[in-house]
Amino acid sequence: MAIWANYQRIFYQSGTLDFRYFPTLPLIYLLQLASYAPYALLGNLGFHDILLFYHTTYVVEGVFLKLPMILADVGVFILLARYAKIVYATFYYLNPFTIYISAAWGTYDSVMIFFIVAGFLSLKQDRNLLATAAFSISGLVKLFGFIPLALVLVESLIRRRFKDLLVQIAIIGSFTVATFAPVLIQGGLQNFLSGFLLRFLGLSGAQTRSWNIFASIQGTTFGGAPPYIWLAYAAVPVVFLIQRRTTTSTLLPVLVASIFAAILLNIFSQAEPQWLSWPIPLTLMYAYSTARNGLAYYTYIFGTVATFLAITLTQGSGYLLFGLLQSFYLGALEGFNGFRAVYAVTTLCLFLLMAAYVIAKPVRFRLEVLALVIIIYAQAYFWFSIVGIGRFLGVA
Repeated sequence: MAIWANYQRIFYQSGTLDFRYFPTLPLIYLLQLASYAPYALLGNLGFHDILLFYHTTYVVEGVFLKLPMILADVGVFILLARYAKIVYATFYYLNPFTIYISAAWGTYDSVMIFFIVAGFLSLKQDRNLLATAAFSISGLVKLFGFIPLALVLVESLIRRRFKDLLVQIAIIGSFTVATFAPVLIQGGLQNFLSGFLLRFLGLSGAQTRSWNIFASIQGTTFGGAPPYIWLAYAAVPVVFLIQRRTTTSTLLPVLVASIFAAILLNIFSQAEPQWLSWPIPLTLMYAYSTARNGLAYYTYIFGTVATFLAITLTQGSGYLLFGLLQSFYLGALEGFNGFRAVYAVTTLCLFLLMAAYVIAKPVRFRLEVLALVIIIYAQAYFWFSIVGIGRFLGVA
């Protein structure tokens, strides 16, 4: 938030527009320039904002910075209501994790999710070119959006729709050139390659401590991303091809493969906590398409537990309330030894349950599932924090 606010202030105070070092892909910068404009106008008219506690942005300023994310969530709700029933859209819109990462934390994953959902709605309506455009924009917000896009291109290739494939490639090229032209002009290509593309592929040389289960248990750092990330990338086309054998539709194979891509990237890659939001809208669409009501209800439990983990084990409650990192106000629930392993074990449990709901026959949701997650969290807490088994495994 502090970096975003500084970039907007610099532009509206001095007119300097610099894409080279902005910490996201260019589209987020452009969206925030638009959403910040009314706030800048208010400042010119004499409005005096207030700073709350130790937060890095002013109160009203923070609202305008988060406005694209909040509006994207509204858009996802509308699109999901068109794709499925309104109750499915509500499971997303009122999901605690959706609210937390967009309105409280201020991450921009919801913008990517909006265009992904728009792409799958277009696939459902057999509008493949519109889906290509939506997935392209999604990938230019966050690279995960390129996964369903690649699968749509593969589908066109398998079906020998070469004319459509050429048009799709032209659409992708047009959006990519338009997005990266300012970056190329300002000489920011190297930063994009090292900071986004190579890191996403696991080829960056930067040392990272991942939140996934392998890094947490081993206590190791990886150059950019764990080597296991290639298992995730290899599994996606396998899932896609298996699903193609069961249906003639383009929608379900791409949707199921994208769900498993989101799950596997969270497990095997240098996943960040906000990545937990990626499979939520995808599984809601799949739940409606295959009458898996239990899966739809599970997404709400998934988001609730994810919110608890993100608040207590990643940033700390002090950041959310007062803008102070590593400040803990929930006692023994945060700031304890072995917190990273507890987070990884619990999220692994959440993803395995989600995968089971996707693979198995449709079943009703049972509250015992939530009880199981709580038990696994408690067991991880006991062994890694109280007993300190991490010391025997070499984990700090």
